[in-house]
Amino acid sequence: MKSKVMPIEEALSVVKDGTRLMLGGFIDAGSPLVSIEKLVARNVKDLTLIAVTPGMSGFGKSMLYKNKQVKELISTHVGTSAESTEAYLAGELLVKEFFPMGTWIEKVRAGAMGLGGVLVPVGVGILDAEGLFPDLEKPKEVVEVNGVKCFIEPALTAEVAIVKAWRADTMGNLEFRGTSLNNNMDIAMAGKYTIAEVNEIVPVGTIAPERVGCPGVFVNAVVQGQKIDEQDELYKSVWLDRGKLVKEDINGRS
Repeated sequence: MKSKVMPIEEALSVVKDGTRLMLGGFIDAGSPLVSIEKLVARNVKDLTLIAVTPGMSGFGKSMLYKNKQVKELISTHVGTSAESTEAYLAGELLVKEFFPMGTWIEKVRAGAMGLGGVLVPVGVGILDAEGLFPDLEKPKEVVEVNGVKCFIEPALTAEVAIVKAWRADTMGNLEFRGTSLNNNMDIAMAGKYTIAEVNEIVPVGTIAPERVGCPGVFVNAVVQGQKIDEQDELYKSVWLDRGKLVKEDINGRS
């Protein structure tokens, strides 16, 4: 099969003004940081960003809000990033509604599996309160199933999804590392065009079948991100700067 490896600029050319974009990562752990930097440099505008959290202040996704590139956010809240919070409070960031985290990921998973949506009992009578989400075009739909009232939550998909994995082979099979797996697998499958940013690109057959976290059939492009040592040093410096780590905690660790 033809290799899916390509220069990052070529892969990201599919992201244009107004693109509906999914980004993997949880508070920027397991986020495609190099791709985000490239999007900031390209200054694509009016993005609809779908991400489980808005990111971390001064880092990763937050630069998209700082640069006023995100028109609408579909997420669980805006509070993990000062930049997203400020944009929201200033009326520069549209958030039609917030979702409980489990609901959000099930909506993405439904999109990944080709389902129309999911039935969710969480928040009925609370999240549909009149006036809570004034930007919704219509009230949240409720259906009763076996005596339980549930929201009808439509699936979430995107024109472009960008995920982060540890390794990929040239066919796009992905292997994840530790907690950076988080939501990357589901997001990879929910994108119509999926870009995988990885630390390492290996020949086909290097990744054992049982270690494939996302099959290459869902991946359209593989791009080189930071090497694993570079990535680890970056995250260490970020957490040290925020006082979440002290040097004694990380000496001798990777």
